[in-house]
Amino acid sequence: MALRLKQKMMVLPVVAAAFLVAIVAVTVALGSRTRAASERIGSSLAPSVSQAQTSRAGFAALHQDVGDAVSLHAVKQQTLDAQVAELNKGLAALRALPDVDGPKLEALQGAFARYWQEASQVVALAARSDAAAEAALGKLEPAYRAVHEGLESVTAQQEASQREAFMEVSSLHGTTLTWVLVLSLGCILALAVATVWLLREVTAPLARLTATATRIVREGNLSLAIDTSSQDEVGELARSIQTLMTRLGSVPNTLHAVVTELTAAAARLNAASHEQLNFLTSQSRSLTEASSTIAEIAQTSGMAASRAEMVLKVAAQADAYSASGQVSIERSAEGLQQIRARVGALVGSIGVLSEQAVHAGEIIGSVKDLADQSNVLALNAAIEAARAGEEGRGFAVVAKEMRALSSQSLQSTQRIGKILLEINQAIRETVGIAEGDSQKMEEGIEQVLASATTLKDITQVVQESSQAARQIVASVTQQNAGITQMTEVVTQLSEMMSDVVMATSNAEQAVGQINTSLGKLQELSTAFRV
Repeated sequence: MALRLKQKMMVLPVVAAAFLVAIVAVTVALGSRTRAASERIGSSLAPSVSQAQTSRAGFAALHQDVGDAVSLHAVKQQTLDAQVAELNKGLAALRALPDVDGPKLEALQGAFARYWQEASQVVALAARSDAAAEAALGKLEPAYRAVHEGLESVTAQQEASQREAFMEVSSLHGTTLTWVLVLSLGCILALAVATVWLLREVTAPLARLTATATRIVREGNLSLAIDTSSQDEVGELARSIQTLMTRLGSVPNTLHAVVTELTAAAARLNAASHEQLNFLTSQSRSLTEASSTIAEIAQTSGMAASRAEMVLKVAAQADAYSASGQVSIERSAEGLQQIRARVGALVGSIGVLSEQAVHAGEIIGSVKDLADQSNVLALNAAIEAARAGEEGRGFAVVAKEMRALSSQSLQSTQRIGKILLEINQAIRETVGIAEGDSQKMEEGIEQVLASATTLKDITQVVQESSQAARQIVASVTQQNAGITQMTEVVTQLSEMMSDVVMATSNAEQAVGQINTSLGKLQELSTAFRV
């Protein structure tokens, strides 16, 4: 099973902790045994050896005092009794220790009791200065040797036990040191092996990965091989970097292709912008000329309005003459002659007005064609702006406004054309009426004296003509207002065209900036080697 990076990094602490636990366990186990042996020496063996040696020395001193009492005839009974009591107490204490041979101590106490019993008799003889004291002292020698040998044996036995205990403590201490040394060496060896393993499994892959990443950053070479054999986090990092390099490897090619396409598109856009600028400049000049033409149309429309006013005045005069004719038949003929002359003038003026209306219709047709061309121009501008993308957004707004203005101009032209059509129809009706009236007036002049009824009919016809003249004046006034509005529209369209020309020039400059940026992207795309 493959270990993760965190598990690999825990190998050294785990190995060190395991050996540390083993060292502590061995130290505690052997230390408890060493401590038990040391406590045995301190609490039992050392006191027993000391007590045995003290008892042996005390017994030798007691026997010496007994000999002195016999030889010097000076018995110190209290001193002897104190020494005996001290020896008995020492033997009892020695017997109470756990590591002392109890039966041997019991036999030793019995031998000491017999010795003191015989020694008491010797002391008593010496106190009486009895000559038998010397002989009794000689007989006391076997009892003395028995006690002395017993004390020697006990002392030797306790000293031997103490030496064995010291040897055991020394052995346990040596064993502890040996185990600690072995475990320490094992720990060092295991840590060294684990360190080498970590260097091979963790540090070396990381070093290779770091060196590869450094070369990629320094050289920009995305074709370098990366070791991805590790199954831990280092391997995952290496595989992630390998995937990143693969994906980054496709970026320069894609970027180069995109930059090439964008460069070509920018060149086409630059050419189209240049052509569009020339075309818009030409259209701007055309709009200027159209504005001049519209001004002339407005002037002509004003003249037509003035003439329509004249027609209205003539109609009013004709109406007055008709009224006079009803009062005086004699003066009616003259008045009718004047009416005929004025009707002829009216017909001529209406003919001129008809020609002006036709001319205005032709101008309206030209304006309609101009509006259609502006609409097509705005549509082309919108298409070019859509091709330009984000940089042509402002150009698209201008194109949209141009299309809106073109639509408004077209609608206004249609309304003016409809008005002119109505004016032409009214003029034709007026001409027809005027011509009919002229014929009737000529017939009426011949019959004026014969029929007053005919005069009344003529008066009615003149009144109708006056009404038609008023309608003509109103139509011409509306036409004049429409032409004025059309003049304003053309002026606004000319201004908008100037703005479009400026925007197109700015777009051409933006295309130049795009070409500069594409050059930088081209340099960036060649900075990597795939």
